[in-house]
Amino acid sequence: MSQESPRLLRAAPYLLFADLGAAAAQYERTFGFSREYTGGDPPEFVVVSRDSLPIMLRRAPGGAHIVPNEQQGGTWDVFFWVRGLRALHEEMVARGAVIVYGPIVQPYGVEEFAVRDLEGYVLGFGEASAK
Repeated sequence: MSQESPRLLRAAPYLLFADLGAAAAQYERTFGFSREYTGGDPPEFVVVSRDSLPIMLRRAPGGAHIVPNEQQGGTWDVFFWVRGLRALHEEMVARGAVIVYGPIVQPYGVEEFAVRDLEGYVLGFGEASAK
């Protein structure tokens, strides 16, 4: 009896938001994600994705303290390796994204830029640089 080897198929960051409706709209309108799933009425949970890469958005319970990684000394809350970084940057600028930095080529050979969402989460995007 042959048993299939375990394999991870997909991963999704899980982010909390005070205003889930505004967050989901920003991810769709500004960052180019599409809504895959909405749970609850009113919505409590939304899954958005772009190029089959999902992010889970959850309405934070009242009074929850939301602290994005940048506020704790980190850089990003989510990082995507991409193809066509410059075109993606131009698209997001045209859609009104708040650019945190870049595009810049990092010392480790990745060209990157980052955007910030309404809650303060930072999404990073990088592509191997053709030095």
